[in-house]
Amino acid sequence: MARTKSIHNRAELIEEAAVELFSRYGYERTSIEDIAKHLGIGKGSVYLEFRTKEEILMRVVEKHALKIQAMMDERTENIKGSPLESLKETFLMCALMVYDYVTRDFHTPEALLYTSLQFKPRFSAFYVRKRERVLKFLKRAAEAGEISPRKANEKTAITFLMGAASLFPPYFNNYTESEQRMTRDELEQSAKALLKILVDGLRESNK
Repeated sequence: MARTKSIHNRAELIEEAAVELFSRYGYERTSIEDIAKHLGIGKGSVYLEFRTKEEILMRVVEKHALKIQAMMDERTENIKGSPLESLKETFLMCALMVYDYVTRDFHTPEALLYTSLQFKPRFSAFYVRKRERVLKFLKRAAEAGEISPRKANEKTAITFLMGAASLFPPYFNNYTESEQRMTRDELEQSAKALLKILVDGLRESNK
């Protein structure tokens, strides 16, 4: 036990183990004791880092949100060429990045950021930041003459996000009779088509 207490990255190891177990068995069916056994440590070592199982879950989802946010921030701050094309490429990257995270298994915890209403208040900053990034793309597009300045507002940003929402979990197509989850290739093709429609619609509004 003394050796366990000296591990500097213990919290990270606990998070990784939790992700694996949450993804395999689900959050409700995974206990602190399960996580400790998976790592070969005592429950007390887990509690030294996290007060509750929910705290571990929140940290896992927070790290996912920060990775998505960092990618969008980097793309927004380094727009090259057409802002609208960059917006389209950014959301394609974002959709595929999220898909790779949340389809590892049926219970993948990161999916809760997109599917659970209970998570929205806890991660309100994530949604606000996402909307702000889209708005910045729109303002840059207006400066470049790609869209009308009157369209570079929060309402348009929200409308764009509503249109793009189907690119994120859950990955069941509600518009066909299929009961199968979309594959990555299917998502990519649908994302390209949908984003083209959304961006072309923004351009059309400039006429």
